Amino acid sequence: MKTSLVCGLLAALALCTLPAAAQPTTWPTKPVRVIVPFPAGGQADAVVRYYMTKTEQALGQPFVVENKPGASTLLGTQEAARAPADGYTILYNMTAIVSNPVLLTGVKYDAFKDFVPVHRTYESFAILAVPGNSPTRSLGSFVAAAKAAREPAAYGTTGHGSSSHYFVELLAKQAGLTMTHIPYKGESPLIPDLLSGRLQAAIVSSATVKQFGEDGRIQPLAVSGSRRMSLLPNIPTFKELGYQGIGNESFAGFFAPAATPPAIVEKLHRELTRISELPETRERMAALGLEPSPATSTTAFLAMMRRANDEWIGNRSAVDIKPQ
Repeated sequence: MKTSLVCGLLAALALCTLPAAAQPTTWPTKPVRVIVPFPAGGQADAVVRYYMTKTEQALGQPFVVENKPGASTLLGTQEAARAPADGYTILYNMTAIVSNPVLLTGVKYDAFKDFVPVHRTYESFAILAVPGNSPTRSLGSFVAAAKAAREPAAYGTTGHGSSSHYFVELLAKQAGLTMTHIPYKGESPLIPDLLSGRLQAAIVSSATVKQFGEDGRIQPLAVSGSRRMSLLPNIPTFKELGYQGIGNESFAGFFAPAATPPAIVEKLHRELTRISELPETRERMAALGLEPSPATSTTAFLAMMRRANDEWIGNRSAVDIKPQ
């Protein structure tokens, strides 16, 4: 009897001495910061704000989105890495969380030591597109035309050393092309130049293809990833066309500082997974040219991050792009 009483008291004492953040039944008890290293008003921002509104409704505390764009997502990501691991700061990011430490110099975080994955929200696709009045209607005809042209084809991306920059240079190397890279500060500034034909090609998002592709103002040729998009099933992948390493592993999702209590990570994972499975979510995502990822455990998400890391190490070795 005494032994049982003592054990019970010890168990209760242990529970009471846990920090509040480590108790999933009480978390969250105050607002949660959600760092988004992308500008307000864009595709990523819209996704995060939708998910956080639903999360607030379910968990009863504000999830406050803080946009921290800059330096290819480094500013916001590094701030999240330094945040207390108490469950009150989370990060939204894409494959850049693993590719940046591989591709860029001076990165002040380790994707695997400083973060844990919480929820894979959707797969991030990159699409090579040409102007709508271009005579090329397939990747094969684009490659043939670029080889025959007197001047190197000019292509636009969202920045020097970005994943889209690497994707086109990987294509060029494997196809035997010489092309001229024109970097832009984001996707929006390059769209007018693509539509007008000042660019012969560009890497664009699925939302841009939905907006400008349906009426023929741009022509998509190929998409990154290991499978075709269900929303845009007529666009072949680079991989099926014989080009390797072009975004076979890509993702967008939520992360937490590495020492965040596992119970909190699991609670948030379950809630975000529930939101992904709502019919409303599929409708909202489809309007943005996106589709929610299939339910993915945090362990499987971590394995995907490691595969993406290995892929980007290979890409860095395959293409000589000097940091600026």
